[in-house]
Amino acid sequence: MDGETGVVAEGKVDLKDLSFPMLLAALEPLGFDRLRATRLYKWIWKKNVRDFERMTDITGPLRRKLAARYTISALGSAGVFLSEDGTTKYLWRTHDGYLIESVLIPDGERLTLCVSTQVGCAMACTFCLTGDLGLKRNLLPGEIADQPLQVSLGLPPDQRITNIVMMGMGEPLHNYENLVIALDLYLNQDALNFSHRKVTVSTVGLVPAMRRLVAETQVNLAVSLNATTEAQRAEVMPITRRYSLAELMAACRELPLRHRKRITFEYVMMAGFNDSLEDAARLAELLTGVRAKINLIPYNENPEREIRRPDEAAVRRFHTFLLDRGFCTSVRHTRGRDISAACGQLGGPDALARRLRRSRDSVGGVS
Repeated sequence: MDGETGVVAEGKVDLKDLSFPMLLAALEPLGFDRLRATRLYKWIWKKNVRDFERMTDITGPLRRKLAARYTISALGSAGVFLSEDGTTKYLWRTHDGYLIESVLIPDGERLTLCVSTQVGCAMACTFCLTGDLGLKRNLLPGEIADQPLQVSLGLPPDQRITNIVMMGMGEPLHNYENLVIALDLYLNQDALNFSHRKVTVSTVGLVPAMRRLVAETQVNLAVSLNATTEAQRAEVMPITRRYSLAELMAACRELPLRHRKRITFEYVMMAGFNDSLEDAARLAELLTGVRAKINLIPYNENPEREIRRPDEAAVRRFHTFLLDRGFCTSVRHTRGRDISAACGQLGGPDALARRLRRSRDSVGGVS
């Protein structure tokens, strides 16, 4: 394995791709009991050690067995970019040369990391640059979980990531099996040790996978809605042709949400398309009876789209309309637009190429 690029040694299983139950099952034939497996897990996820010989509380014979069969990967850094508003963009290179992005957003005492789950995306939402890439491949569990680990290593000792949102490149529920393993890594106290209350998975509305996620995990669910009629949603979100708006909303009403859990509905506001008070009224009707909170996201303009951002007055009217009708509603403050880190801007092919050139020309990879 190349420690700088994350290239995995051929023929070896990456231990970062295994949840703890998977790790224990794989290593029991080598002589690992639960205690030894836990020690190994902590070396990987708590201490970020990738050399088996440095794992001093594991016996020499077991270390040699591990080295013969397994490897421990890491994403390779391809650039770090700092916004004038404090947002940080991380560009990662996978073992097979693809580029993915994570975004770290400071907000008071909160430090939220936006994580990618795929290289590109197959959903082709018209307002999102990531869809222009198409889907190259799913990220492996270790690649999803390694993003917060690697970001954490560069933080000052007094800072810690407080929240994880699966809202980066890709549709998380389109990579369901790998996602669930990564979530186990996030929540395991001997791995990344996040609370389920602080982890949110966003989806365009893959209804069967939504049902599985709520039944099989305790994390928060966010649904990217972005329209209030069937025709309107189908125009900007092709997934609507597979799972209709009516089917999506019926599923949201039926989901067996855990105590005090609500679904976050993300609503990207696009000028002249879905930002009228008529849209607000239809949105209120759609969400009546759903345990919901609404996150309004004024569109983040970019030169590769003709879509425009609503003016502040339109956003304010829309927001007030929903508040007056008792909906928990917030307006997302745009962060990181100057480094293409804002919602819908991740992974534009031309932008990625520009960032790579800038990272080579900048000191320490920081632009």
